[in-house]
Parts: sequence; C-alpha cells; structure tokens
Amino acid sequence: MRPVLFRVGGITVYSYGFMLFWAFLVGILVASRELKGRGYDPAAIYPVALAAVVGGIVGARLFYLLGHWGEVSGNWRVVLDPSTGGLVFYGGLALAVPLSLWANRSTGVPAAVMADSVALTLPLSLAVARVGCFLNGCCGGKPSGLPWAVTFPGTSTPVHPTQLYEMVMDLALFGLLLSVRRRLKAGWSTFLLFLSGYGLVRFLVEFFRYHPVKGGAFFFQSLSLVLLAGGAILLVVRERAVRRLGSQGERPSAEEGMGPD
Repeated sequence: MRPVLFRVGGITVYSYGFMLFWAFLVGILVASRELKGRGYDPAAIYPVALAAVVGGIVGARLFYLLGHWGEVSGNWRVVLDPSTGGLVFYGGLALAVPLSLWANRSTGVPAAVMADSVALTLPLSLAVARVGCFLNGCCGGKPSGLPWAVTFPGTSTPVHPTQLYEMVMDLALFGLLLSVRRRLKAGWSTFLLFLSGYGLVRFLVEFFRYHPVKGGAFFFQSLSLVLLAGGAILLVVRERAVRRLGSQGERPSAEEGMGPD
C-alpha cells in the first residue's frame, strides 16, 4: 500500500488521485479513437468527458458520503477531499450519464453513438482506477488465508485483494466489449452490455469485499443484480427489434444502429 505516491516541493501527490487522473485520460483517448473509427470528430469527446468527470466525481462522492455520514459528519476536510478515496462508482454513473448526454447535444454526435463509444472505455478506466484503490488500501476484502492474500501496512490480517480481483474482471469485460461491439446492431447496445457486465463483476466482487457498514454487501449486490438484469433485458429487446427491422429491409438510423463506420 502506498497512499502517497510522491511529493514535489510542498505538493503531495496521492496514488488514488493520480490513478484516477490516468483512468479519465485513458478513457478519453480510447473513446476519441472509437469515435474516429465510427466516422465522427474525435474532439467531440472533450465536452462529454468534462461533464462525465464532474458528474462522476461529484456523484460518486455524494453516494459515498450518504453511506458513511456517521463517519464524516462534522469533518469538512474529509468531506471535501476525495483524493485519498471515498468514491462509489454507482453514484458517479447516476450523475455522469445525464450530464454527459446534456453536454453531448452540442457535438453533433448521436447520443447512442457517444454512449457506446464511452461505454467501451469504462471498464478499462475502472481497471486503472482500481490500481489506485489497491495502492491507497481502500475497498479491501475480507480476511483470507489464500496464498495471494495481502496484508496492508498497519494491519496484521491477510485479506482478499478485491481491488485486483475487480481490475482483472474489468479488463476481461473491456476485452469482451472490444470483441463484440461491431456485431451489435442497435444503438446503446455496447452501453447496455457494459452495464450488465459490470453488474456481474460487482456482484461477484462483493462476495469477497469487506464493508464496515452492516448490510453494505447485500445492498451493492442487490444494486448489481438490478443492473445486470436490466441491462441484459434491454440489450436483448433492442437487438431483436433492430434485427427484425433489418430482416424486413429497413435500415436503422444512427440513433438505433451503429451509425457511420
């Protein structure tokens, strides 16, 4: 565990914030490349990325604070400083999606195309961010006697490295999206597949993750199952509808299908 990555003069660079920066940067680079491959201006990602960063951090922080209010209430330094941890992805997703869609209105890129391009990058960005969680020592697991269990500084009990478990599964999800995205016919399908896939990833991780708040694992697993089932159902329904239109000789619009390629 290395919460402080390095210091430059009087500036402290935290590993969590540093990896979070790289997570967003990787996401922007991959999404811009995907937009270019689909025939759209790659620069269109910038206003959307800015909205996603603001919405993602604010939403993720608010979600965390609501769940840990007893620990942070009255300590405004902790409340206003997410650089050392304390972000929940589901909260970030809930606020980043509507803000990103609003920002996308000025880009000329269909919302479905932008959503699918961004969705491709999300598991890769999450994998990078989980490295920051591991270095920071947050989001850790339950006690474990497995050979790969880790003992963080300041503790004496080996635990599951759940941050690395999710990192591996996030990378696998990125590989899946990368390999099947061109086979999907309906717009939003890559995004829906990401939601469903990440719901599965998080559901599995929660079996090993430690929560100081009672019922935390059950809450996140329930939320993950809703995401898994909802994303899968919508994906199947939309894909079947677009393929049915295709079999009848009708070409879907950019909002419904892939758009320029």
